[in-house]
Amino acid sequence: MAEHTAQTIFSANTALDSIYDVIELAHIKNEKSFREFASKKDLYEALKEKAGTNPILDVSTFVGSDGKVLNFSREYPPPDINLKDRDCFKYLSVTDDDVSTFYSVPVQNKETGKWVFYLAKRINGSKHEFLSLVLIGVSVEMISNFYKGVSSSLGDGASIILYRSDNTLLTRWPLVTKQIGQVNSLGLIEQSLAHADLKNGVVFSSNAAFTNPGEVGITRMLSYKRVNGYPFIVGATLPESVYLSNWYKNAIGVLVATTLSLIALIVGTYYLLGSYSKGVEEHYHRANHDILTGLPNKGLFFDRFSQAINQAKHNKTNLANLFIDLDNLKTINDAYSHDAGDALLIEVAKRLKASVRVSDTVGRIGGDEFVVLLLGSDTEAHVLQIAENIRQSLMKPVSYEGNELTSSASIGIALHPMHGEDGVELMRRADEAMYKAKTSGRNQIVFSS
Repeated sequence: MAEHTAQTIFSANTALDSIYDVIELAHIKNEKSFREFASKKDLYEALKEKAGTNPILDVSTFVGSDGKVLNFSREYPPPDINLKDRDCFKYLSVTDDDVSTFYSVPVQNKETGKWVFYLAKRINGSKHEFLSLVLIGVSVEMISNFYKGVSSSLGDGASIILYRSDNTLLTRWPLVTKQIGQVNSLGLIEQSLAHADLKNGVVFSSNAAFTNPGEVGITRMLSYKRVNGYPFIVGATLPESVYLSNWYKNAIGVLVATTLSLIALIVGTYYLLGSYSKGVEEHYHRANHDILTGLPNKGLFFDRFSQAINQAKHNKTNLANLFIDLDNLKTINDAYSHDAGDALLIEVAKRLKASVRVSDTVGRIGGDEFVVLLLGSDTEAHVLQIAENIRQSLMKPVSYEGNELTSSASIGIALHPMHGEDGVELMRRADEAMYKAKTSGRNQIVFSS
């Protein structure tokens, strides 16, 4: 769960960084020029596109130095909303030239009322004065819905929880909105983290639960993990009825049941028991593959990415990560239909798989974003040849109901270990290279620099 959460936040950060880069490339010098630039309709289209790349993203926004929303992804022109009271604005508007990402407490969106927490960056002028914030809102409900599938596999009464590093509750399943944004000060999180290496962070408690203070006397098993690279903590709880199910309450039974529960928490709930039914296996497949194309989704791709990096380090071999963004999916959706766009995406997936070896991995991580992991790539020339084959393949028309759909792709490439030692860094570098390819005229291939 910690790895999946890291991947989820990485996706949101990628969207945030790509919007931030638009401002950086525009070389805005003062507040007046920024307000004029940020209020344009084409920036609204860019915000809308980025918010639509991942279902966990609720909204993307530009906020002026006075807190007023200048542009955002839901409508143009934006409604009269002021975010001066948000913690991200209060912190970033006065901090000294901090361009790192700020992770806010969860709040209810002022337009829709939905719970979100923001990833925010400060935008500075030429004299490092505060000009604006760029925000990406992450949907509390959508992350909770994902946790729902994992929690149901653990058993009745199980829950999955995500906290900020200061123990502020961001989201959970089951979703209890009255607790969202509250700080858990019961001390169990700290106990679990203190034993992370010794007992996988497992602690037992029969005290009142944080999200249900009236629930006293029910023994629960809890485990919390820090999310690598981000200020978050993810945890899971199991009631006694689950981890002692089908076992006598004796020392051996508790030991075995606890071991199985640890597997469920640490290794992954979908691999919990060999006796799970075919329906659970199908649930696992759906949870790890893109529904439309059948390709590995972001979670499964990152799992394979991490394994490939560890193997490459052990064998002292290279690998390459290709970040591929279709250049005109939105145009096809608007000109024909979303069904036409889906047909294009399905064909793109087939062509990508046909362009690489069986040992390589092709994944879909967003609406028009694909990734390719090339194992054992000896030289840049070899990687470039494969990328060029992909680029040429994706330029060929796709037939759909008597129409010829034409597309192209911008491709960014990052190499291990040249451009990074871990999946998050390599994905970030490949995404940056892809963005350079797109802003340089599209339908191009760019290596990370």
